Amino acid sequence: MDEKSNLHPKMLAEILRLQRWAGGDSVSADRIFGLLHGFESTLEQESESDGISKSTQRKIEDLLEDVEHGKQSSDGMSIKDRLHRDGVDESDASRVMELCRLQSRFTEGIEQIVQSQGSVFRYLHDSRVPEHDWFGALHYMELVDVTHGGRNKMYAVFAPTVPRIGEVVTPQSGSRMKVVEVEHVVIAQGAQEGVLQHYLAPHVLLEAVEEQEDEDL
Repeated sequence: MDEKSNLHPKMLAEILRLQRWAGGDSVSADRIFGLLHGFESTLEQESESDGISKSTQRKIEDLLEDVEHGKQSSDGMSIKDRLHRDGVDESDASRVMELCRLQSRFTEGIEQIVQSQGSVFRYLHDSRVPEHDWFGALHYMELVDVTHGGRNKMYAVFAPTVPRIGEVVTPQSGSRMKVVEVEHVVIAQGAQEGVLQHYLAPHVLLEAVEEQEDEDL
């Protein structure tokens, strides 16, 4: 592969790396690595992804319409048989369903299929939609209650930024709390997989806001 033809997969890899940074593991690391380093097997997988034709989309939409009108069983095996007869791959069917759901179309039919016994599309029940990736980079941190000299972990959360000292955090239940300090604690991950890595995790130390202080805030 010459330098010019290798440029496109490298550019795609960088775009996917930004998408992974913004949305977590929705883009696989091996796909990015393979594109970035020019693995032919990865490039072939990308070239084989030709999108979904209008004909395929229409077949899935007809299926969803039939489910909603009671003309097609939503049972897992029945759906698989229908897809086989129509010559539609299950992965293409799932993408059409996700598109329809984002367009608020055939939502009842999709839900029936997802919830049906033996459904191969059950994972769509908890699938991520694009809006979930539009928060940008989210940072892992732990909220720690240090009121009255204690040190009790409250929540492990993701947030766009680490709260600053003096800012107020409102828990799901209980009184408002003020950030009094931020520590960065080294934690180890990946030992079970044999790839040990160390990360800095912010610990946000909080104290309950007194009633008078709460009124002043």
